[in-house]
Amino acid sequence: MALISKMNRCAFCGSSEVVYSEATGLYHCPVCGKDSAEPMPQADLNAVNRIAMQGDTEGKMDDLRRRYPRLDLATWTKEDRLQF
Repeated sequence: MALISKMNRCAFCGSSEVVYSEATGLYHCPVCGKDSAEPMPQADLNAVNRIAMQGDTEGKMDDLRRRYPRLDLATWTKEDRLQF
């Protein structure tokens, strides 16, 4: 089973559908409609990818969901409830 990690995510909503435009030099997110000079910070992207592979062992998912409402990453809570 292969897990594909997203290389870029939106700096505003966390969507993985962000697209870089060479013409403007900006990352555009079709989900939230915003443009930014940089994608999601590398530390946050690393945390999201680590959670996708190993689960939320460090308890960072709640904070990430508050900052990036469209992460589209399913996780399990301690009560064994699936969350998106």
